[in-house]
Amino acid sequence: MTLVTLEKTLDSEALIAFAYDDIYSLKYFGENLKSVWNSSGKTIETAITEALGDYDKLYEKAVAFDDKLYLDAVRAGGEKYAELLQLAFRQAIAAHKAALDKDGKLIFVSKECFSNGCAATVDVSYPSIPMFLIYNPELVLGMMRPIFKYAESDAWSFDFAPHDCGQYPLVNGQVYGGNALKYQMPVEECGNMLVMMAAYSIASGDFSYAESKLDILKMWTTYLTENGSDPANQLCTDDFAGHLAHNCNLSLKAISGIAGMAIICDKLGLKEDSARYFDEARKISINWLLRASNGDGSYRLAFDRKGTFSMKYNIVWDKLFGTKLMPADVFEGEVWSNRRYFKPYGMPLDNRADYTKSDWLVWTATLCKSKADFESYVAPLWEAYNAMPTRVPMTDWYFTTTSAMRGFQHRSVIGGLFIKLMEYYRTVKVY
Repeated sequence: MTLVTLEKTLDSEALIAFAYDDIYSLKYFGENLKSVWNSSGKTIETAITEALGDYDKLYEKAVAFDDKLYLDAVRAGGEKYAELLQLAFRQAIAAHKAALDKDGKLIFVSKECFSNGCAATVDVSYPSIPMFLIYNPELVLGMMRPIFKYAESDAWSFDFAPHDCGQYPLVNGQVYGGNALKYQMPVEECGNMLVMMAAYSIASGDFSYAESKLDILKMWTTYLTENGSDPANQLCTDDFAGHLAHNCNLSLKAISGIAGMAIICDKLGLKEDSARYFDEARKISINWLLRASNGDGSYRLAFDRKGTFSMKYNIVWDKLFGTKLMPADVFEGEVWSNRRYFKPYGMPLDNRADYTKSDWLVWTATLCKSKADFESYVAPLWEAYNAMPTRVPMTDWYFTTTSAMRGFQHRSVIGGLFIKLMEYYRTVKVY
């Protein structure tokens, strides 16, 4: 740890720099990797000197960025929404490590903060991408590269996407669940990777990486067409709630993933493949509407559990992509029926407990038709952070009755709060 103090001309001011000398950052499939900042041999002393020398210029840029972020977020979702984004921005970035692989390609590895330390976790990257799609889509590509490297290796034997690539800082292959089949998240991770690839390609305007990975993307899409209509008993990203069969929200993940692949094929000129995947997504959507409905405008937690509810955050991509696989009145009925379940600090994740996830709450709110409706979802979330008894980096899992943190803090998933701003910027709109 290095501490440098640069005194200003005024006695009341001082510029203080704290720096951690990160010599090697990751063990990446057997190879030691340095961070981006020191990959060409730069020392920590040089980095500090450069940072202090650029301070005034960078401070002005930071203030200008913060002002624009706040004003645009107010326009998109209101003042309370804007304040949440200001709080989340640095945290979402800090929960990653940026490094270069042996070929000089960027990898952007998430750290599973406050749980088991998983690295490059697919269902942690998935909720975080809205912020990075807005400001630097290359970082989303950096999240995906380790997953593809591992999934294409002999070490991965499944026909679905892996959950993670290691335990930070050892990125050598999946550790979650000891690779036992019962602890995999097959529909979850296939859908996540397909949505991430489609969203990255649209935001960057570059579909060449997707084209280079068509074979494995098609394999994952086939998995979803065969298993996504009515998912078997398995985990999803909300693994703290345990296994669940016939998960309606997980089926929506499959629909979004297949639609993402249809978009990729369309942009690559593979019109027949695109039409086929869109047709598969529509078939599952129609089946979903028939089986998930409670008959009162709301939709179930699981197909076989009448009268239950859950946030349908995964279908937000249908709105963001503009694919229109779901009728608009489905979104309207869902977001209005959700209000009956609101607690003082927001809507619970589903009927099984009174805790919620802040990222999924904002994704669900993004289904709202008007800004005022969106703000009504976000207001209790703002109140939760304001009243929360623990003063720690933002949690994404808390109780809606008390605002107390249930678990998790300082996770990259908080980048998901930017999804409404992403919609405002029309970052991934294609149709």
